[in-house]
Amino acid sequence: MKKSSAARNVILLVIGILLLASGLLEVGDMARNVSGLCIGVGSGLIGMSIANLIMIRYYAKHPAFKRQQEIEAGDERSIAINNLSKAKAFDVTINAMMLIPFVLILADSPLWLTLAVVAFYVFSYSIRYYYIVKYSKVM
Repeated sequence: MKKSSAARNVILLVIGILLLASGLLEVGDMARNVSGLCIGVGSGLIGMSIANLIMIRYYAKHPAFKRQQEIEAGDERSIAINNLSKAKAFDVTINAMMLIPFVLILADSPLWLTLAVVAFYVFSYSIRYYYIVKYSKVM
């Protein structure tokens, strides 16, 4: 990986540490939501940055492994498997999303929440059909 990638990850690590620290230091009822957001985003940035820095260091010590990973990532079979797994995950998620409005109705949730879930369901199918039309024209 490039040096700029390592520098970018160090910057993100510092931002994550600052967000985590600011989230832990905030007090008061109004700041509780912002504090939780800062802690969550900061922790995520710290974990991601550390993992990326470890991989950059590992790739620097093992360039053959890096080349093998790049070959496998660009392999047609790997790409097809990845796309198929995404499609199957979408199918499972859509089937699970069909049950959520019924559970919300039975739980006597507000109507806006149930309608928001239904709108998200319709939105995901709209995106699916958009890409079906787009790719049917291309392929």
